[in-house]
Amino acid sequence: MGALRWPLKRARDVIWGGGVIAYPTEAVFGLGCDPLNARAVARILAIKQRAVAKGFILVAADISQLEPFMQLDAAMRAEVLKTWPGPVTWVVPAS
Repeated sequence: MGALRWPLKRARDVIWGGGVIAYPTEAVFGLGCDPLNARAVARILAIKQRAVAKGFILVAADISQLEPFMQLDAAMRAEVLKTWPGPVTWVVPAS
């Protein structure tokens, strides 16, 4: 972890400062920011030239980080939790 400490701290500082980071995923690089920072979200939309109606991919360590952004009934929540953690993608209604 020693070699990664500085880049991770730098990414954290950029996100906390309202900036946008690029990070590797399995196939491509993703853009990330604090989803509660409207200016940072607007910056990602501008960089990607993407309409807000297309939605976003949210990455989280645990479901409690996602719940403010989505509407899940009890059955859907149970399905999500059955596969969490794991390499899965869920498409859910935004809140």
